[in-house]
Amino acid sequence: MGYDSTTRIYLASGKIFGGKRFMKPFKAMFPRLENHSMVGTGKLEENTRGLAGSAVDYMVCLLSDIFIPTYDGPSNFANNLMGHRLYYGFQTTITPNRKALAPIFMDREEGHASGFEKRVRQVMLNTHFGTPHRRIHPESFYTNSWPECFCQTKARNHADHCPPDNVNDVLESQFQNKEDIGVEANNQIDFTSQTEELAGGHELS
Repeated sequence: MGYDSTTRIYLASGKIFGGKRFMKPFKAMFPRLENHSMVGTGKLEENTRGLAGSAVDYMVCLLSDIFIPTYDGPSNFANNLMGHRLYYGFQTTITPNRKALAPIFMDREEGHASGFEKRVRQVMLNTHFGTPHRRIHPESFYTNSWPECFCQTKARNHADHCPPDNVNDVLESQFQNKEDIGVEANNQIDFTSQTEELAGGHELS
């Protein structure tokens, strides 16, 4: 695939079967392996019944350069993420054909490594990398709602326009605005409380 040991990988998951022992070989290949417990303040999995950690996982995966779901099958988290990333400009999402890749890796495990990379690349050439494509059963509507629920480049209604190219910057700006509004609201509440206290004191005197 061409990713070297400097690649930063974020693993969005709960407890991994086998724990650190199973992840040790992968960690050796990619030292910059992280999860929400490493990047968050405090123990996110213990806050709000683990929902904070899941929220961090979702946002990191949404805004990452590349997203790869770890397994096939029904998954609200992965399905919604792939659909969300598709909407934000067809961002790269790799969904490899695991059934086609499995025998190739099994052959390698048995010592038949000749042509391994070529065979893998041949399978990956037929993979959708987040590009628009017609939905084929059993692909989920939430994973790929194109073209029914997509914007139009020359829409008459502004609500149907496509999102801007710098959608990540726009999202960050929206988050910052919400934080600023929250701070202003708290300041307004404090000011109102102080005013009421002063007014009450004046009436008593």
